[in-house]
Amino acid sequence: MSLTDLCNDLTARGEVTDDDVLALRRAVFGEVTVTPDEVEALFRIDEGTEQRTPAWRAFFLEALTDWLVRQQEPAGYVTEAQADWLIARIETDRRVRDATELELVVRVLEQTDSAPASLAAFGLRLVTRSVVENDGVISSEEVERMRRLMFAPSGPGRLAISREEADALFDLNDATRGAANDPSWTDFFMRAVANAVTAAAGWAPPGREEALRRERWLANPEDGIWAGFWNRTGGMPKTANQARNRMLIALPGLLRQGLSPDEDVFAERLDSRTRAASTAAPVDALEARWLVDRIGRDGVFDDNERALISFLNELAPETDEALQPLIAKLAA
Repeated sequence: MSLTDLCNDLTARGEVTDDDVLALRRAVFGEVTVTPDEVEALFRIDEGTEQRTPAWRAFFLEALTDWLVRQQEPAGYVTEAQADWLIARIETDRRVRDATELELVVRVLEQTDSAPASLAAFGLRLVTRSVVENDGVISSEEVERMRRLMFAPSGPGRLAISREEADALFDLNDATRGAANDPSWTDFFMRAVANAVTAAAGWAPPGREEALRRERWLANPEDGIWAGFWNRTGGMPKTANQARNRMLIALPGLLRQGLSPDEDVFAERLDSRTRAASTAAPVDALEARWLVDRIGRDGVFDDNERALISFLNELAPETDEALQPLIAKLAA
């Protein structure tokens, strides 16, 4: 049975069983790569069925994450166009599916080296919509999902929360004011928003074009990482056996010596992350004006916003004067 036939059959039945997932795995992973048509079919099945085995969720997330993160060049980079496509596709029916679609956004952000900030902000808006449309209360599980969204690597070392993400947190805080939210929400809210206005930038992954250049360099046997290897061991090998034997003999020593002039790259990245994590920059004029406007937008100051201002006052006492009246009003 073709994937199209499977899709039509499953949506007609409204159910996905373990046997169905096995058949889908054969259809989708029978080839080396997942195709756009297969991706669309999986979304249609997720949207068109109500009863689904737990195996469906695992399969859906695996296939879609693989397609978005690993099959585009360079692997590990989600472009603006890809993020826009994913956002538009999830928004098609205006229904939030936490277990698959929202979790897909989280997984993509966790597994990619670089992704637009708009994708994490979209994930936060989905969480907000899910909370509001359900019981209007933020649970500890939802706080943890937000933590994963906002501190997902999207490049090892991603430390700074974006303005768009901070705005989404304020929207959620406003929408759930007075609700019996889990206590972890207050702590997460104040630390995440404070991060948005005080965090120094940590290590950032190379741009997409630079990543493509590095991939080509690694893949080129005559002008890539192996060029130095062959030069140190007698020149380009003439046969596969000669190459294998030379590698077996020389590789242990070369590994001890170091194969790349960029061997300090990971140490540099770690140092950048450590310095950024321990640095709280002063709140400048632009950030102060945004914060004053955002907190006072609805004319109501709640306990979470008071906790944020108090935390900022301790974290970064050298702030722009525009923020001082608000500090005097809320942090007392």
